[in-house]
Amino acid sequence: MIHVTAPPPVGFEPACGAVPDALPDDAAWVLLRGADVVLARSTTVTLPVTSQLASLTPANVHALGRLDGAAAFVGTLAPDAPLPEGLSADHLRTALTLLAPASQSMAAYGAQIAHWARTTRFCGECGTATEPSSDPSRRARRCGGCGHEWFPRVSPCTITLVYDDLGRMLLTRQPTWPANRYGLVAGFVEPGETLEDCVRREAREETGIELDTVEYAGSQAWPFPHQLMVGFTARWVSGEPAPRDGELEDARWFTRDALPILPPRFSIARSLIEAFLKR
Repeated sequence: MIHVTAPPPVGFEPACGAVPDALPDDAAWVLLRGADVVLARSTTVTLPVTSQLASLTPANVHALGRLDGAAAFVGTLAPDAPLPEGLSADHLRTALTLLAPASQSMAAYGAQIAHWARTTRFCGECGTATEPSSDPSRRARRCGGCGHEWFPRVSPCTITLVYDDLGRMLLTRQPTWPANRYGLVAGFVEPGETLEDCVRREAREETGIELDTVEYAGSQAWPFPHQLMVGFTARWVSGEPAPRDGELEDARWFTRDALPILPPRFSIARSLIEAFLKR
C-alpha cells in the first residue's frame, strides 16, 4: 500500500476577512497578471509584499489569510502592466516549482479565489449581478436579484498510479506536454459516481485496461483552475494499454530503470510515482 504524506505547509493560514483601506507594508501578495504570477527575485524567489509593489495598484483584491504571520491578499493586474525592478512574472505552473511550500499553498489558493470571483460576477440562476457577502467571514457572492449565494467551486478528480505484478507502472502522455514527459491516468468525477468508480472508468476509457484493487493514497489542491486531485493506486488485472479516447498520445508500461521525464515535483502525480519507487 502507498500513502502520500503531505503535512500542511507551516506558515500559511487560509481565512476569509475584510480588505482594509490601508494595506500593511509587509502584506504578502498573490498578484496575477493574466495567467502569470508576480514573483520577487533576490537570493530566493518569494511572493512580493506591499512595499515592493511601488506604483502598482492591484484590482479585485480579496483577503486570503496570513503568511508567516503577515496579512495575505490576492489581486489582479492588467496583462501588460509594467513591473517594478526586482519583480517578474511567471506562469502559475512555473511559479509553483520555484516557491517554498507555504507560498505554493498560498499561490494555489489565491489563484482559485481569483478565478471564482471572476466567473461568478453574474448569477447562474437569474443572470443578475452578484455582490460580495455582507459577512466578511463568508467566502461567498450573493445575487442581488434572487438571493442565491455562490461559493468557491471545487471539482474532484482522480489520479491513479496503475501497477502490475511485475512491478511496472502504467504512465500516459498527453500530446501537449513537453517531449518525453509522462504522467498518470486522471479524470474528473462524474455526477453519481464514486471516486473508486471514477478510477476504474478513466483507466478503461483512456487506456482500455481493467483494475481490481483500488486504494486511496493522498490528495492535492490543483489550481488549474479549481480541482481537488484525489490520488489512488490500483492493480492492473487485464487489457493491453493503449490510447483509446483521443485524449492521450501514448500509454505504456515503464520499469524502474527506464523512466521517462516525470511530472513536476510539486504535483501529486510525482509524489505517487516517487512513493511507488521507494516501496
